[in-house]
Amino acid sequence: MELLAGTRISAGISTLRKALAPGGVLAVLGLYTVRTATDFLCALPARTLLKAERLLSRRRHVAGAVHVPLVWPPLTYAGTRAESARLLPGSTLRRLLFWRYLLVYRA
Repeated sequence: MELLAGTRISAGISTLRKALAPGGVLAVLGLYTVRTATDFLCALPARTLLKAERLLSRRRHVAGAVHVPLVWPPLTYAGTRAESARLLPGSTLRRLLFWRYLLVYRA
């Protein structure tokens, strides 16, 4: 939902829902902020993979590190679940690897 061009979640989802044809599917791949113990436990596999990748990349000769600005999304997974339930009744939300989620709504 944070990928909706910086719009507030409610405005972005409402606009997309209105544009959805009957029988259509709205899928949102987004990021959530890790703040709760459950979020942290679910993030452990991703953290492990990232650490392994960092160790492996040190052994390879990688040309210069890429620095990109990082801004964590404002909503936690629980906040995203609550907001999506309010805006898109009947939608499903799944945790994915690397702090991502998949929101699916069928009109």
